[in-house]
Amino acid sequence: MLHIKSALDSERFDLVEHDLTEVGFHIIENVITDDEADEAREAIWKLVEEDIENGFDHSYGDGKIRRVWAIVGKSPIFRYFIQHPTVVAVWKRMLGEDVIASTFTANIVGPGAPDGGWHIDYPYWAMQSPFPSGSITGQTVWMLDDFTEENGATACIAGSHKTLRRPELGEAEGLESSVAVAPKGSIMFTNGAIWHQSRANQTDKPRVGLLGMYNRSVIYPQEDMPRQLTDDELAGESDVLKQLLCRNIPFHHPDHGQNFHRTESGFRQA
Repeated sequence: MLHIKSALDSERFDLVEHDLTEVGFHIIENVITDDEADEAREAIWKLVEEDIENGFDHSYGDGKIRRVWAIVGKSPIFRYFIQHPTVVAVWKRMLGEDVIASTFTANIVGPGAPDGGWHIDYPYWAMQSPFPSGSITGQTVWMLDDFTEENGATACIAGSHKTLRRPELGEAEGLESSVAVAPKGSIMFTNGAIWHQSRANQTDKPRVGLLGMYNRSVIYPQEDMPRQLTDDELAGESDVLKQLLCRNIPFHHPDHGQNFHRTESGFRQA
């Protein structure tokens, strides 16, 4: 059974909010145990094998960086992680009580992988600058291995989210960056507009993490979150998970003046 720690105290939440607003990122160490991290890591490698067997090659960076998409419905541990109370509490504070999940994926930086290139996250990369000020999306990086200077840990440029634009080609290369060095089981929260990249993995072992993005409810999610669990699978899950998977967002019917909710395959009357 997954051990879930209680949410942070108000003083720490104030610090998280300050750092996400002013710096653009914040790390909380040892949110989950090593056993929980190992369970998730093992599940990811099984999904990688399934992807390869089914002809899905979601890799880049000379084939040494790999993503596994749409994982919420593929193992119970991911359903625990996506609605972890500390994570949900942080994003409710930053993005509103009606926060939704935009995507939840695995990211593997393999041995010899190059850096991932400086970028910003969805939906900012789909928007014209200047971006709106304030937070509209945030990323949650679950560290399933120790993140180190050598093994491809995420690097961020503090304060870059305040530029309200994407970095120009080569612009970020000479700027000072902070590397997310932290032990396995930690989480890094980031403002989605911060300039960041996965660093090159100079070791002989892969670095595995999970990426959970959360949006204000008015932002269309990057993945089709409502279809990641069937109606039957979702029936016994929490209201929090149903909210994160966008299952309780009302859609207005143009002819009948009624609200409809998403299902696994279409809509139902609210």
